[in-house]
Amino acid sequence: MKNVKIHKLLGASILATAGSVAFANISVGQDMESATSLPVIVDDCGAVTCGDRRAMATAEFKSYLTAALTAETNGNAGTAVSANAAGGSAGGGQGLALGQGVNDTQVVYLDFAQSSPTFPATIFGGVQATFISHTYTAAERDAVQANLEAAYSGFNVSFTQDVPTTGEFSTLNFECGNASGQCISFTGGILFGRAQHIDIRNEVRDDSAFVDANLWEVLVQLDPSGNFFTAISGIPVVGGDVQAALSTAIVNQASNTGAHELGHNMGLRHHDSFGAPGSGIPSTGVPDPSAFFPTFDGPQNGDEGILHTMASGASVGSGFTDSTTRIRFLSERSVIKLAAGERGRVVAEADVSGGNKKVKLHNVVAPNTVEIGENAGGGLDIREALIAGRIDAANEIDSYRFKAKAGQSLSAEFNGFDVAIGEPVIGALSLFFVEDDGSKTLVRQNFQNFEGLDAFLVDAPLDRDGDYVMEVSAPDILLLGGGLFSLEANGFGTFRTGDYEVSIYIVDGKPGTGPSSVPGPSN
Repeated sequence: MKNVKIHKLLGASILATAGSVAFANISVGQDMESATSLPVIVDDCGAVTCGDRRAMATAEFKSYLTAALTAETNGNAGTAVSANAAGGSAGGGQGLALGQGVNDTQVVYLDFAQSSPTFPATIFGGVQATFISHTYTAAERDAVQANLEAAYSGFNVSFTQDVPTTGEFSTLNFECGNASGQCISFTGGILFGRAQHIDIRNEVRDDSAFVDANLWEVLVQLDPSGNFFTAISGIPVVGGDVQAALSTAIVNQASNTGAHELGHNMGLRHHDSFGAPGSGIPSTGVPDPSAFFPTFDGPQNGDEGILHTMASGASVGSGFTDSTTRIRFLSERSVIKLAAGERGRVVAEADVSGGNKKVKLHNVVAPNTVEIGENAGGGLDIREALIAGRIDAANEIDSYRFKAKAGQSLSAEFNGFDVAIGEPVIGALSLFFVEDDGSKTLVRQNFQNFEGLDAFLVDAPLDRDGDYVMEVSAPDILLLGGGLFSLEANGFGTFRTGDYEVSIYIVDGKPGTGPSSVPGPSN
């Protein structure tokens, strides 16, 4: 959870009523003047797939692993539940693109209907209050759809406000769908949305997410002058037209959150906001280098991440105004995953590991979605190896050797536990340079990313021409609460074997416009 600062308000009005909703005996004026922060909930990608495990107490972490072990025993690992009645079984009837990717259009239904004319929220002092739900106008609905279409224009995704009558479709519900029934609490946190899951390569085509933009209604209904609203949203009230400013905030935040949650359901994660590739993590201290295990010791110049669709408070330190004052766009790392979902080339471990075998980083043909930043205004030179492998025994190390040139940076992402590919495994990544005598020099390694247990090796420097080796392993020791946690000693050694995918990639900008979209299967 992240606290977002609010500028001190002077002369804020005190609201007695808002339409038919009364706030009798609630004194909010003094609270609005003295408020300095509101907590924001950043765990928005379904189940517990993007929460920081290291924040758990040891007993809680053991319970978490036990639940994962139970799910595996019951045969539920790596599966997702259908989210809409009209959808069929995941992947059924889908066409296949080059490689193993599904290339049928991903249809997304935008459901703006409000199930209730009012909604609950917890405001100052823990007071429970009822507010009027925002009713999206036709213009607002169309604006949100246009923004989503622009964000995903390079990919095979279509949006509709009419319920599809055939086929599978994903759904974005534009109201709070939190299990608690509440998304706005000035003490417990503000939840803008939540996806069903992180679906690598978008294999489940009938999932759902919710998007809640009613925070802005709360602020305006508490203070009709718009002062409180402006202080938090960053959107000024021009000419006294509070409703126009409110509409702008709702459209922008709903668009950004909708694109973000859809991204999760199509396989994107918060760290896909990092950019530009090669610049490392943001300079803001969010996430802190020590949030990685081992501590991240690479560059901290990745401040473009705040502009990207998958930005969050946990990944780049984004706040309220980053959702309301501009429309974000997909990063280079997001492009790689979305392209893999349509046209991915997944190679088997046996084909590229062992003996004299080498991995080839294939060219990924995909659009450049970067509007502002280092790689804006040209094409993208993306090379990636996407490998499906398995750790069969504890202490096993899978090695993938490839050639690379000096002057570039390389990233790699392991999926095997937070995003289970089959039998879940907690893995680690280590990159080595192969010396002339055959010995290996460690370049960089990662055992846990800043949120979960799947390793993410960020922008490792390639300082020399030659052969490199990426080693994939499943270590016994994890970092937990500032200390170390042994899987074996605590009875969770089963997570040292299992199935995984690893993506190894290099990204550079290149001149020219590049393709406008991911090519179809015949290209």
